[in-house]
This record gives sequence, C-alpha cells and structure tokens, in this order.
Amino acid sequence: MLADALGTYVTAAALVAASSAIGAGILAAAGARRLAPTAPVVGLAAAAAVAWWTVRLPGHGLTTLLVLLGLAVVAGAFAARRLEGVRPDLAAPAPAAIAVLLATSIPFAVEGHLGVLGTGFNVDMSQHLFAADWLADPEGLSPSLVRNGYPLGPHALAAAAAELGADLTIAFTGVTIAVPVVVAVTLGAALGRLSRARALTVATLAALAYLAASYLAQGAFKELYEAAFLIGFALLLRDLALAPERAGRGALALLAPAVIAAGALYVYSWPGLAWLGLALVLWVLAGLVRGGAGRAAVIALLPALLAGAVVLAVAAAPELDRITKFGTSVGAVAERAPGSTPGGGGAGGDGGRGRRPARLPAYDNDLGNLFGQVNPASVFGIWPSGDFRVEPGDGAVPAPVFWLGALLGALALAFGVVAAARRGETALLAALAAAAAIWLAARIASTPYTAAKALQMAASPVMLIAAWAALDRAALVPLRERWSRIVAAGGLAFVVAAALSSALVLVNAPVGPDDYTPGVRKLSNRFAGEPTLLLAPADTVADQRGAEFFGWELRGASAATVAALPGGGEPPAGVSRVLVVGGAQEPPFEDLKRIGSANRVVLWRVVEDAG
Repeated sequence: MLADALGTYVTAAALVAASSAIGAGILAAAGARRLAPTAPVVGLAAAAAVAWWTVRLPGHGLTTLLVLLGLAVVAGAFAARRLEGVRPDLAAPAPAAIAVLLATSIPFAVEGHLGVLGTGFNVDMSQHLFAADWLADPEGLSPSLVRNGYPLGPHALAAAAAELGADLTIAFTGVTIAVPVVVAVTLGAALGRLSRARALTVATLAALAYLAASYLAQGAFKELYEAAFLIGFALLLRDLALAPERAGRGALALLAPAVIAAGALYVYSWPGLAWLGLALVLWVLAGLVRGGAGRAAVIALLPALLAGAVVLAVAAAPELDRITKFGTSVGAVAERAPGSTPGGGGAGGDGGRGRRPARLPAYDNDLGNLFGQVNPASVFGIWPSGDFRVEPGDGAVPAPVFWLGALLGALALAFGVVAAARRGETALLAALAAAAAIWLAARIASTPYTAAKALQMAASPVMLIAAWAALDRAALVPLRERWSRIVAAGGLAFVVAAALSSALVLVNAPVGPDDYTPGVRKLSNRFAGEPTLLLAPADTVADQRGAEFFGWELRGASAATVAALPGGGEPPAGVSRVLVVGGAQEPPFEDLKRIGSANRVVLWRVVEDAG
C-alpha cells in the first residue's frame, strides 16, 4: 500500500513539476518575461507529444523518462534566467494543487487501496493499460489501439513513469490524477484579483467540476487532458491580449498555443483541435468586433498565426498516417463485456455497490457505458448523484432537487457570463461558446457517447466562469445593495452545492484491482471462443471489483466466469480454459494442462476437452 501510494503521488508530482518547467521554458522562448499561469498546461501538452515521439526509440519508457527529465531541467534553467519573479509566482498556486491532489485521493481512501479508476463503471482502461505495456516492451503483435492510430501520448507518459519503479497501473493512475492538479495550478495563479482563499476555491471547483470529476471517476483520462488544454489555451489567448509579458511577443507569440494544439493531437487526435480552433476563431472575431485596444491586440497577433501554424504542422506531420487511421474509427466504443455489470448509485449511494439505477445501459457503439443521452443540466455542476448518467428521480434524491440545483447553476453561469464580459474575458467566453457549440452539434448529429464527451468539455469553463463571479466581490459592485446581498448568498449556495456534487462523485468512484497486469489480455487469443473460468485472489474478487474488471478482460471467451481462489477437485462442468491470476504455478484443479502464461497469469486447458 505504501509503495503504491508513493508511486502514484511521485508520478503525479513529477509530471506536474516537469510540465511546469517545460512550459515555462517554452513561454520564455516565446518572449515572455514573467512566469505565466499557463506554463503547466503548455508543458503538459509538450510532454505528451515528446513522450509519444521518444517511447518508440530504443529504451522505450526509460528513454522517454530521461528525455523528459533532461528537457525539464534545461527548460527550467532557461526560464529561471529569463523570467522575473519566479519564486512568488510558483508559490501562489501551491494550495490549489494540494487541495485538488487530496480531492483526487478520495476514491482511494474510500476503497482502501490504490488501483485502476473506473472499474465496473468504464470498461476501457484495460485496453489502455495493455497499449501502455506494449509501448514499454513492444514484443509480439501490437494492440489494436496502436494499430488503429489511437492517440497514445498519455500512454507513453505512463510507460515512462513506470520506469520510476511503480507498477504500470499505479503509473497510469498518477498520470491521470496529475491533470486536474495541472488545471488547479494554472487557475490558482490566474485568479490574481481574488483573495487566496477564494482563488483556491474557484481553482479547485473548476478543476474538479461535476462532469470533470465524473470522467476522472471512470478513468477517462483523455477527456481530462483535452479540457485542461482548452482552459490553458483560453488563458493564453487572454494573456496575449492583456498581459503579453506572460505570454510572449512578436512572431513567436503563438508558439505556446501551437504547442497546446500539438499536445491535443497526441492526446485526442484531430478532434482535439476542434475546441481550440473554434475558440481561437471566436476570440479573433470578438476582438475585431469590440474594437479599441482589444482589436489592436488581435490584429497585431495575426502575423504570429502563421508561425503558430508552422509549429503545429511540424508537430503533426509525423502523425498524419495515424491521424488518418484514427479518423476512420473515431466514435467507436467497446461492447459490453460478458458477465459485467455496470455500477450506479445516487446521492448517499455506494457507487455501484448497492442498488442499481432503474434503467440499465444498452452497451453498443452509440451508448458505450451510458444509459442514454446525458442530461445537459448536469454541466452546471450541481447534480446530486454519484453517477452522472442518472436522470432526476432515478437515484436516492427526488427529481425537484436536481432541477433546483440545475436552476441555481444556470443562474450562476448567467451572472458569471455578464461579469466575465465586463472584465473583458473574451477568451474564456470564446472557449465556453466553442464548447457549447460543439456539444450542440454532437447532440444533433452524433451519438450519445460522443455528445457526453463534448458536454464534459464544457464543464470546467462553465464552473470557472460561474464560480469566479460567485466569489468575486467586484462582480457585485454594479448591483444595488439589496440585490448584491441576495446574489452573494446565491453564489455561496452555488459554490457549496457544486462542491458537494463533485465530492459525491469522488466518494462513489470505483477503484479496481491494485495489482492489475495485462496478462489476461495477452493470453486472450488462446481462450477466445472457449468457455473460460478465471480464478483470482479472494480479496481481489470480493473487495476490489475483480469480477467486473476481469469480466471485461474475458470478453473474447464464449462464456466467462470469475471466481475466487483456491480451486480444488475437478474443474466446473462446461469449462475448457482456466486462468489463474496471481502467479500461482500449481494447477487449481485436476486434469489440467498448462498452455501459456504472461505477467503472473497462467492459462490451463481442461484435458478432457482437448481436440
């Protein structure tokens, strides 16, 4: 347990620190003179791209780790020489980083161990771990994610982090929880006009807005990265217009935004550019329409668009073949695993350990692990359920509570939009508008699965704009005294309700086996089409959602059963293959013949069924 905790948090802290150093160096190279709040996001995007480039070199994960460490040292030293006021700028976001890191630890504290986030909720992580394991040791047939052009920047980061000594599962968990910490660090430094306590609150809420926390809870890391890139991209555009000393000047002014766009390609492939590109277009149009200093700033930056486009094109060129492959399969999701049961849970529930929601999901390529369209009102951040898929009234809380919370969130957002417009935050509003437009297009023309991802992208911008206004005393100045008291009280209620909603998600987040290895998937071609029994340690099955997790791993079998060790006697009737997880070398039943092993998983064949 201690080793897993160290591996998880050392990985997360190392990625946040390296991202901050790399991003600061890139911004300094672009002409910045002060440490920018956006440095961690810029560096995270660069790290994801560099990791994918280097993990395919000899040495694989170790090579990537050494390159990233060297890049962080060089970029950090360069930034320290070129930038002013680095120490105080580094200290400002530290409380937000600690708060979010503690919040992301809630699922592990509740479950009592560290492991795979989302087990029993989202069935995809096993494929991601298998791909990351192959990147670290590319022997045999490459996984389908590699062959199909799936963006593997985070997987490469996990392979590099595993070289620090952590199990790959733990490394991937650390790489995942680092992302909301990066968002919190960025926002903790960007909200300078608020007091430290208020900035801490807004940064924490935006980093773990209800839908963002929901995607973290199901281990859907790719969407978290893209949302972080959207926030960082918008704040960079803001600094380009209002604080160029923190964003850069001249022909390289759009270097950092181009790096974020490149990172989006290596994390989310070509769809990742949609949010950033539309936000940029809307921001440029808003600047031109507004006139004055804003228009002059936008016009001055237009030549830099060419340099930014060149940087993005150079970064994307090595991936064109994979981007094309991914484009032919985007939107495809996993089918339901044999024998798996989706989790649920409403307010006060147990995240799938108690009663199920009234409606069970239809697992297909349109729904994935959803029950149907995700309710768009959940984007406002107040949704009293541990499962974002639950409709009002389907959980433990009456439907009117959902709608009242959504109404409060909508009012907070409306007030926040007005306040942001008064502050001249056109970049943040452009990001919000871009996310809303893409969600609407997905809702109309795409699948519920895709629309849900698009809705999650809007969650952090919505919470940032709404919570910022709710806790900003300056936003109340234009109001009359009576109305200012009412709005202040409503803002406080919104913040508390949003915090409780996100906390409920994290409390109910499932955590899978803490000692997962990809051995079952590596042996899948040897039990495909056969009735298969998997035996795992009793605590893994009973306490760590082993039945749900390995049920997904056994999806290639004609029939699948998961049970606890030990076996004994004759194998169950109708079973032709037996898998034993945990490294035991002795046969669990009589009349078995060993036919394979991988990563502490042994595969046996029932002798009577041998053809």
